[in-house]
Amino acid sequence: MKNYKLKIFCDFDGTVTKNDVWVSAFGKFIKNREKFEIICEEFTSNVITSRECSLRELDLIEDFDFKTLNIYLDEEEIDDHFRDFLDYCTLNGYEITLLSEGLDYYIKYILNRENLNLKFFSNKLVLNETDDKNGNKNIRLSCEFPYPDEHCTYCGMSKRNIIINNTNDFENEVSVFIGDGTSDFCASNYADIVFAKKKLASYCWKNNITYHDYKNFKDVIEKLEIMKLKNKIKHKLTAKHLRNDVLLGG
Repeated sequence: MKNYKLKIFCDFDGTVTKNDVWVSAFGKFIKNREKFEIICEEFTSNVITSRECSLRELDLIEDFDFKTLNIYLDEEEIDDHFRDFLDYCTLNGYEITLLSEGLDYYIKYILNRENLNLKFFSNKLVLNETDDKNGNKNIRLSCEFPYPDEHCTYCGMSKRNIIINNTNDFENEVSVFIGDGTSDFCASNYADIVFAKKKLASYCWKNNITYHDYKNFKDVIEKLEIMKLKNKIKHKLTAKHLRNDVLLGG
Protein backbone atom coordinates (compact mmCIF):
# COMPACT_ATOMS: atom_id res chain seq x y z
CA MET A 1 0.00 0.00 0.00
CA LYS A 2 1.35 3.43 -0.97
CA ASN A 3 0.82 6.67 0.94
CA TYR A 4 -0.28 4.81 4.06
CA LYS A 5 -0.38 6.32 7.53
CA LEU A 6 0.30 4.13 10.54
CA LYS A 7 -1.95 4.57 13.58
CA ILE A 8 -0.23 2.85 16.48
CA PHE A 9 -2.15 1.61 19.52
CA CYS A 10 -0.18 0.29 22.44
CA ASP A 11 -1.02 -1.49 25.67
CA PHE A 12 0.53 -0.03 28.85
CA ASP A 13 1.02 -2.60 31.63
CA GLY A 14 3.73 -5.08 30.70
CA THR A 15 4.18 -3.43 27.30
CA VAL A 16 5.24 0.17 27.87
CA THR A 17 6.19 -0.78 31.43
CA LYS A 18 8.35 -3.78 32.23
CA ASN A 19 5.88 -5.07 34.81
CA ASP A 20 2.14 -5.19 35.24
CA VAL A 21 1.88 -2.03 37.33
CA TRP A 22 -1.59 -2.91 38.59
CA VAL A 23 -0.30 -6.15 40.11
CA SER A 24 3.14 -5.01 41.24
CA ALA A 25 2.13 -1.64 42.76
CA PHE A 26 -1.51 -1.88 43.83
CA GLY A 27 -0.99 -5.54 44.66
CA LYS A 28 1.30 -4.58 47.53
CA PHE A 29 -1.76 -3.23 49.37
CA ILE A 30 -3.55 -6.58 49.12
CA LYS A 31 -2.98 -8.77 52.18
CA ASN A 32 -5.37 -11.57 51.28
CA ARG A 33 -3.18 -13.15 48.62
CA GLU A 34 -5.35 -16.25 48.35
CA LYS A 35 -8.43 -14.27 47.29
CA PHE A 36 -6.28 -12.16 44.98
CA GLU A 37 -4.87 -15.22 43.20
CA ILE A 38 -8.36 -16.68 42.84
CA ILE A 39 -9.61 -13.48 41.18
CA CYS A 40 -6.62 -13.43 38.81
CA GLU A 41 -7.19 -17.06 37.87
CA GLU A 42 -10.91 -16.54 37.31
CA PHE A 43 -10.15 -13.59 35.03
CA THR A 44 -7.52 -15.36 32.92
CA SER A 45 -9.86 -18.37 32.65
CA ASN A 46 -12.73 -16.11 31.46
CA VAL A 47 -14.85 -17.01 34.49
CA ILE A 48 -15.29 -13.34 35.40
CA THR A 49 -15.19 -10.17 33.29
CA SER A 50 -12.45 -7.58 33.26
CA ARG A 51 -14.79 -5.15 35.01
CA GLU A 52 -15.57 -7.58 37.80
CA CYS A 53 -11.90 -8.44 38.16
CA SER A 54 -10.93 -4.78 38.57
CA LEU A 55 -13.65 -4.00 41.10
CA ARG A 56 -13.03 -7.12 43.18
CA GLU A 57 -9.27 -6.57 43.28
CA LEU A 58 -9.67 -2.94 44.32
CA ASP A 59 -12.04 -4.05 47.07
CA LEU A 60 -9.24 -6.20 48.53
CA ILE A 61 -6.92 -3.22 49.02
CA GLU A 62 -6.22 -2.31 52.64
CA ASP A 63 -4.39 0.53 54.42
CA PHE A 64 -4.08 2.51 51.21
CA ASP A 65 -2.42 5.89 50.87
CA PHE A 66 -1.14 7.75 47.82
CA LYS A 67 2.27 8.55 49.31
CA THR A 68 3.08 4.87 49.62
CA LEU A 69 1.57 4.10 46.22
CA ASN A 70 3.80 6.74 44.61
CA ILE A 71 6.85 5.13 46.21
CA TYR A 72 5.82 1.83 44.62
CA LEU A 73 5.19 3.53 41.28
CA ASP A 74 8.67 5.05 41.33
CA GLU A 75 10.01 1.50 41.29
CA GLU A 76 8.27 0.76 37.98
CA GLU A 77 10.41 1.05 34.86
CA ILE A 78 9.43 1.56 31.24
CA ASP A 79 10.80 -0.50 28.36
CA ASP A 80 14.43 0.45 27.70
CA HIS A 81 13.66 1.20 24.05
CA PHE A 82 10.28 2.92 24.41
CA ARG A 83 11.74 6.42 24.03
CA ASP A 84 13.54 5.29 20.88
CA PHE A 85 10.22 4.01 19.59
CA LEU A 86 8.54 7.35 20.29
CA ASP A 87 11.34 9.14 18.43
CA TYR A 88 10.85 6.70 15.55
CA CYS A 89 7.11 7.42 15.47
CA THR A 90 7.71 11.18 15.55
CA LEU A 91 10.29 10.98 12.76
CA ASN A 92 7.87 9.05 10.55
CA GLY A 93 4.72 10.93 11.50
CA TYR A 94 3.06 7.93 13.15
CA GLU A 95 0.40 8.73 15.75
CA ILE A 96 0.61 6.66 18.94
CA THR A 97 -2.17 6.10 21.47
CA LEU A 98 -1.98 4.10 24.70
CA LEU A 99 -4.85 1.73 25.52
CA SER A 100 -5.12 0.26 29.00
CA GLU A 101 -7.49 -1.76 31.16
CA GLY A 102 -5.52 -0.25 34.02
CA LEU A 103 -6.12 2.96 35.94
CA ASP A 104 -5.61 6.55 34.88
CA TYR A 105 -3.81 7.54 38.09
CA TYR A 106 -0.73 5.40 37.69
CA ILE A 107 -0.54 5.87 33.93
CA LYS A 108 -0.52 9.67 34.39
CA TYR A 109 1.99 9.37 37.21
CA ILE A 110 4.48 7.31 35.23
CA LEU A 111 4.08 9.34 32.03
CA ASN A 112 4.59 12.59 33.97
CA ARG A 113 7.63 11.16 35.71
CA GLU A 114 9.11 10.25 32.34
CA ASN A 115 8.13 13.63 30.82
CA LEU A 116 6.02 11.91 28.18
CA ASN A 117 2.95 13.65 26.81
CA LEU A 118 0.96 10.81 25.25
CA LYS A 119 -2.74 10.36 24.61
CA PHE A 120 -4.20 7.41 26.48
CA PHE A 121 -7.51 5.73 27.22
CA SER A 122 -8.03 3.78 30.44
CA ASN A 123 -10.35 3.12 33.35
CA LYS A 124 -10.67 5.79 36.05
CA LEU A 125 -9.63 5.36 39.67
CA VAL A 126 -12.33 6.43 42.15
CA LEU A 127 -11.57 7.32 45.75
CA ASN A 128 -14.23 6.83 48.43
CA GLU A 129 -13.25 8.38 51.76
CA THR A 130 -15.27 7.83 54.94
CA ASP A 131 -14.81 8.40 58.67
CA ASP A 132 -15.01 5.52 61.12
CA LYS A 133 -16.54 5.83 64.60
CA ASN A 134 -13.22 7.12 65.96
CA GLY A 135 -12.95 9.85 63.34
CA ASN A 136 -10.23 8.10 61.37
CA LYS A 137 -10.25 8.30 57.59
CA ASN A 138 -10.98 5.10 55.70
CA ILE A 139 -10.09 4.99 52.03
CA ARG A 140 -11.82 2.54 49.73
CA LEU A 141 -10.93 2.32 46.07
CA SER A 142 -13.15 1.62 43.12
CA CYS A 143 -13.12 2.49 39.43
CA GLU A 144 -15.28 3.77 36.62
CA PHE A 145 -15.32 2.61 33.01
CA PRO A 146 -15.59 5.68 30.76
CA TYR A 147 -14.81 3.84 27.50
CA PRO A 148 -17.00 0.73 27.43
CA ASP A 149 -18.73 -0.98 24.54
CA GLU A 150 -22.49 -0.76 24.91
CA HIS A 151 -22.95 -4.34 23.69
CA CYS A 152 -20.04 -5.89 25.61
CA THR A 153 -20.02 -6.27 29.38
CA TYR A 154 -16.70 -8.14 29.47
CA CYS A 155 -14.16 -5.40 28.81
CA GLY A 156 -13.92 -2.39 31.07
CA MET A 157 -12.26 -0.31 28.37
CA SER A 158 -12.99 -1.33 24.79
CA LYS A 159 -9.63 -1.27 23.05
CA ARG A 160 -11.37 -2.57 19.96
CA ASN A 161 -13.65 0.46 19.74
CA ILE A 162 -10.80 2.93 20.21
CA ILE A 163 -8.89 1.30 17.36
CA ILE A 164 -11.90 1.26 15.04
CA ASN A 165 -13.05 4.80 15.84
CA ASN A 166 -9.58 6.28 15.45
CA THR A 167 -8.52 4.57 12.22
CA ASN A 168 -9.93 5.58 8.83
CA ASP A 169 -9.61 2.77 6.30
CA PHE A 170 -10.69 5.07 3.48
CA GLU A 171 -7.74 7.38 4.11
CA ASN A 172 -5.20 4.54 3.96
CA GLU A 173 -4.71 4.52 7.72
CA VAL A 174 -3.23 1.20 8.84
CA SER A 175 -3.67 0.17 12.48
CA VAL A 176 -0.84 -1.34 14.50
CA PHE A 177 -1.54 -2.93 17.89
CA ILE A 178 1.18 -3.79 20.41
CA GLY A 179 0.28 -5.84 23.47
CA ASP A 180 1.05 -8.72 25.77
CA GLY A 181 -1.89 -9.90 27.86
CA THR A 182 -5.44 -11.11 28.30
CA SER A 183 -6.97 -7.64 28.00
CA ASP A 184 -5.45 -7.39 24.50
CA PHE A 185 -7.13 -10.50 23.08
CA CYS A 186 -10.17 -8.77 21.59
CA ALA A 187 -8.28 -5.86 20.05
CA SER A 188 -5.83 -8.16 18.27
CA ASN A 189 -8.63 -9.38 15.99
CA TYR A 190 -9.31 -5.88 14.64
CA ALA A 191 -5.83 -4.45 14.01
CA ASP A 192 -4.07 -4.70 10.65
CA ILE A 193 -0.66 -5.37 12.18
CA VAL A 194 -0.22 -7.05 15.57
CA PHE A 195 2.89 -7.24 17.72
CA ALA A 196 2.41 -9.78 20.49
CA LYS A 197 4.29 -11.45 23.32
CA LYS A 198 3.46 -13.66 26.30
CA LYS A 199 -0.26 -14.48 26.65
CA LEU A 200 -1.27 -12.41 23.64
CA ALA A 201 1.19 -14.27 21.40
CA SER A 202 -0.27 -17.57 22.59
CA TYR A 203 -3.81 -16.34 21.93
CA CYS A 204 -2.93 -15.16 18.43
CA TRP A 205 -1.22 -18.45 17.61
CA LYS A 206 -4.17 -20.52 18.84
CA ASN A 207 -6.69 -18.38 16.96
CA ASN A 208 -4.79 -18.08 13.66
CA ILE A 209 -4.24 -14.35 14.03
CA THR A 210 -1.16 -13.20 12.14
CA TYR A 211 1.25 -11.52 14.54
CA HIS A 212 4.87 -10.47 14.93
CA ASP A 213 6.61 -11.53 18.11
CA TYR A 214 8.74 -9.04 20.00
CA LYS A 215 10.64 -8.71 23.26
CA ASN A 216 10.98 -4.94 23.37
CA PHE A 217 10.35 -1.84 21.29
CA LYS A 218 13.68 -2.19 19.50
CA ASP A 219 12.21 -5.33 17.93
CA VAL A 220 9.08 -3.41 16.91
CA ILE A 221 11.13 -0.72 15.17
CA GLU A 222 13.25 -3.25 13.31
CA LYS A 223 10.30 -5.33 12.16
CA LEU A 224 8.30 -2.31 11.02
CA GLU A 225 11.30 -1.20 8.96
CA ILE A 226 11.54 -4.63 7.33
CA MET A 227 7.82 -4.54 6.55
CA LYS A 228 8.23 -1.11 4.96
CA LEU A 229 11.13 -2.29 2.78
CA LYS A 230 9.15 -5.34 1.65
CA ASN A 231 5.99 -3.28 1.05
CA LYS A 232 4.11 -5.30 3.68
CA ILE A 233 2.35 -2.34 5.30
CA LYS A 234 -1.28 -2.81 4.33
CA HIS A 235 -4.76 -3.59 5.58
CA LYS A 236 -5.36 -7.13 6.80
CA LEU A 237 -8.54 -8.26 5.06
CA THR A 238 -9.92 -10.31 7.95
CA ALA A 239 -9.43 -7.42 10.38
CA LYS A 240 -10.86 -4.93 7.90
CA HIS A 241 -13.99 -7.05 7.45
CA LEU A 242 -14.42 -7.32 11.23
CA ARG A 243 -14.06 -3.56 11.59
CA ASN A 244 -16.66 -2.99 8.89
CA ASP A 245 -19.04 -5.40 10.63
CA VAL A 246 -18.77 -3.39 13.84
CA LEU A 247 -19.30 -0.08 12.05
CA LEU A 248 -22.35 -1.51 10.28
CA GLY A 249 -23.73 -2.87 13.53
CA GLY A 250 -23.03 -6.50 12.67
